[in-house]
Amino acid sequence: MFHQGFWQRAFSSKSNRDLRIGSYIGSTIIFVLFFIVGMAGPLAAWSGLWSADSDVPGSSTFFVILATMPDWLVAVTLVLVTCLGCSAVDTQICSLAGSIYDLTRNKLNLIYTRVMIVFLMVPIVIMAFKSPDILQIYLLADLLASSIVLPILIGLIPKFNYVNEFDALVGAISGLLSIGVFGTIYLGNSYDGWKLLLLEGGLYTEDDRVLGAFLVSPIGAIVFTFVSSFARWTYYSVRGIQMPRYERKSYPTEKLADSSINGEGI
Repeated sequence: MFHQGFWQRAFSSKSNRDLRIGSYIGSTIIFVLFFIVGMAGPLAAWSGLWSADSDVPGSSTFFVILATMPDWLVAVTLVLVTCLGCSAVDTQICSLAGSIYDLTRNKLNLIYTRVMIVFLMVPIVIMAFKSPDILQIYLLADLLASSIVLPILIGLIPKFNYVNEFDALVGAISGLLSIGVFGTIYLGNSYDGWKLLLLEGGLYTEDDRVLGAFLVSPIGAIVFTFVSSFARWTYYSVRGIQMPRYERKSYPTEKLADSSINGEGI
């Protein structure tokens, strides 16, 4: 939901039909690839290449099987992995460019945009070299998304048109802070509790701290989103002012499609 590359592909579709067809094709390819990679574990265990008593983690069984394959197949896999990395970086660069253009209302010179992207890539490269575990980076991104997704989805429901961006921001921040509070209570001390925000222990721990973090985060986010909305409603009621609401506007889809193709605004 928060991947700018997905949204760029969605809005670049010529029609809803093309978007639907592209989604079906992409989903099918992803399912097949994930199924093949996911079956590496059972295949490695069945063939005797890997066992639960082995020092090799179960997530590396694909590479255990790959080590027994011919050199040409290893070379093909290496090329595919390189293409995967390059395509991911390319998507992120395009996403950064699109986000910068949106934030600056398309008023920033293209050269400045490219320079900003280069500077933004520096800490990303440093983090990639310093990070001991790529899974931890994904976990941090997922944890952040879990505290943001529900407040944003609430804003898309017409019934809750009184929820604004301030409420969503309060809910998202509160969702993250609730992880530290949960960790303090669950682990018994504030130091380890607030370190749970970084998920330094990774996904696999001896207790349920990670599961609790991913449960508490969205719950805290949605609760404090409505708490913020209720606080604003109380403020407006005391002052005798009607609380602002977002009214949904309807646009003719035919006119929207024609204007997008012709480069015109509505």
